[in-house]
Amino acid sequence: MLLLFGCSTKKNALINRKYHAIITEYNILYNGNIAFQKGLDEINELYEDNYWEVLPIEPIKLAKEQLEIPDYKKKEKESKNKEGEEEEEEENLTFFELAEEKAVKAVQKHSMKIGGKERNSKIDKAFLLLGKSRYYTSRFVPAIEAFNYVIKNYPEADLIDQTIIWKSKTSIRMRNEIVAIEELELYLENDKIEEKNLEDAYITMALAYKQMDSTEVVIKHLHKAVELSVDPVKKSRNLFILGQLYRQEDNLNNSQIAFQEIIDFKRAPYKYKVRAEIEKVKNFQLGEVPKEAISQLEKLIEIRENRPYLGELYYHLALLQNQRGEKEIALINFQNSVHAKQSKKFQKGLSYEASGDIYFQSTDYFLASSYYDSVLQVSGDLDTKRIRKLRRKKQGLESVLVFEEVIQRNDSIWNILSMDKNEQTIHFENYIEELKIKDKEAKQKAKFLEDLRKYEEFGFASARTTVNSSGSKGQWYFYNDQSVSFGIQDFKRIWGSRKLADNWRWSDKIEIRNEEKEDETVQEKEVEEEVRKEYQVAYYLDQLPTTLRGIDSVSNLRNSTYYKLGLIYKEQFQEYELAATTLETLIEILPDDKLVLGTNYHLFRIFEAMGNVVKADYYSSVVVRKFPNSVFAQKILNPDKLVDNSSDMTPEGRYREIYNMYKSEDYLKTINNISKALRTFEGMPIVPKLELLKAYALAKTEGEKAFWDALDYIVLNYSNTAEGKKAKELMVKLK
Repeated sequence: MLLLFGCSTKKNALINRKYHAIITEYNILYNGNIAFQKGLDEINELYEDNYWEVLPIEPIKLAKEQLEIPDYKKKEKESKNKEGEEEEEEENLTFFELAEEKAVKAVQKHSMKIGGKERNSKIDKAFLLLGKSRYYTSRFVPAIEAFNYVIKNYPEADLIDQTIIWKSKTSIRMRNEIVAIEELELYLENDKIEEKNLEDAYITMALAYKQMDSTEVVIKHLHKAVELSVDPVKKSRNLFILGQLYRQEDNLNNSQIAFQEIIDFKRAPYKYKVRAEIEKVKNFQLGEVPKEAISQLEKLIEIRENRPYLGELYYHLALLQNQRGEKEIALINFQNSVHAKQSKKFQKGLSYEASGDIYFQSTDYFLASSYYDSVLQVSGDLDTKRIRKLRRKKQGLESVLVFEEVIQRNDSIWNILSMDKNEQTIHFENYIEELKIKDKEAKQKAKFLEDLRKYEEFGFASARTTVNSSGSKGQWYFYNDQSVSFGIQDFKRIWGSRKLADNWRWSDKIEIRNEEKEDETVQEKEVEEEVRKEYQVAYYLDQLPTTLRGIDSVSNLRNSTYYKLGLIYKEQFQEYELAATTLETLIEILPDDKLVLGTNYHLFRIFEAMGNVVKADYYSSVVVRKFPNSVFAQKILNPDKLVDNSSDMTPEGRYREIYNMYKSEDYLKTINNISKALRTFEGMPIVPKLELLKAYALAKTEGEKAFWDALDYIVLNYSNTAEGKKAKELMVKLK
């Protein structure tokens, strides 16, 4: 009878209030809180910090796909007996959706709103659980409604402090930082707030200001959270973020203090301690590298518990060693970082890139390109600004390698062409002798490897025979190794070498084998003929160009390649010494007139950038004296002159304006305006586009030859741009 009367939610009796409060807290909300905690554990398990960036203050991802029940837990549920439709429906819910359902059920079945007042003292907990569950499923508006209901109807509840903080967090997620800050400032005026809630309030304030990019205020509130901290995990994380923020503000001293505090904090999780050691090293990379920093990293590498962090530890050790000029040791440790067992793809990419940078600085572009290619391989589909820049750099290096190979080959041909017939013959005879020595060494190496392989096979066979002979043998034929050996020889004498296959005795198998042998013999003869050709002087002499046109083509290709290579060194890699050496070599071999102007102008700019005033003046005087009417001469004589009133426009805006002139078929005006724009926007990415548009306009006004010359100029000067490639395609079509 008591139970029956207690079930009513319409009577404000003690037994009714107690009954519904007990059922709410220890039945429905108990299950709801378990589901909520499982959901929280799940997102914490799936979440992974990126320590290469400033850590987020709240370490969660609220993406819907991360909140689903994992497969192994679904299988556990499926293995249990399902009772009723309600249990079947719960199977398809995420943990947070299940927690929300329990909270709603508690409100719907056990709320006692009598006389405008809630009589069930546990309903505020149901609304708080409801709001938190909605927060973690990114349904922020319904979450705010749940929190507001508690604040409005239960102002004296025990959970009011937590509810205010949760509402502020939700407002921040909705980009209402100002509202959240105002509510928290009002809340913090209360003198009777528990330390746990104070810690959460200051963390939430920091979260709001972080979203507003107010770093100084973020640091201030995180410091307060650390001072009042009761949670060692939160304290460690906040100290870590403080260290990162101080470094961002170039305050390395305070950054080191924050990281050291984590290391000295006994209750800090181990992952934060190790990462703090690494972050201290990052600070050293911005200044002088003390010896103790390297020795500390070496000690950390030796600790067994640090195996999951070996990739990063080796990487940072290598960075410090490279910074101290110990490049060879650094390269070894970058490789150790790559091959560390638990090294992640991002870390491997950084180690490959750092190795590539060392070889790039040493101008070993082949190895640099190989390492950059490895970065792109491990990065997969990653398309960040860093990866795009690296991809362009690698493409530039590939062009350099191709151009250097072309130069080396053409220089070699040119040197041979400068010899008389007798000298050429002697040159190739010496080359053939060297080739024969190399071929002989290669054959000896191949024979050695083949003999080694046979020896290893013989060794295994001997070992097997020894093992067999040591054991007891039966009378079966295959137990006797000598009988087996004779049997194999007898079989080969009758049948030849046969593959294990069905119908192995068919006669056409022998014919096929004979045909295969004949094919192999023909191929061997062809190879021998090729080798014999390579040992003949005539084979090489016949390949040398003999006509004037052929010799000119070698010369032109060599000159244009020198020019393109010099520009790549200058424009893409800012390797001014290499660029100057390459272009000065081109000047010495007397290129065509169309290359003389550009070469001298770029040499002027290179030596100007290097601070070599004497050489810069020399090359600028060549341009002005020999080509006084050229655009390059005007740029040297009038570097600050504005050529038209459109100079305050953006390059893209000016291009559109000129393009409209072209579309309206005013070609002469188009050419005139492009010439002015080229002086205005010198060195900008828009220049190749303007040059190509100018080429089209010249085709309309001056014909095919002018079009060809303009395209040739673009290919020579902007070969690695989209416009340079387009110009090359057009030249192929014109041919």
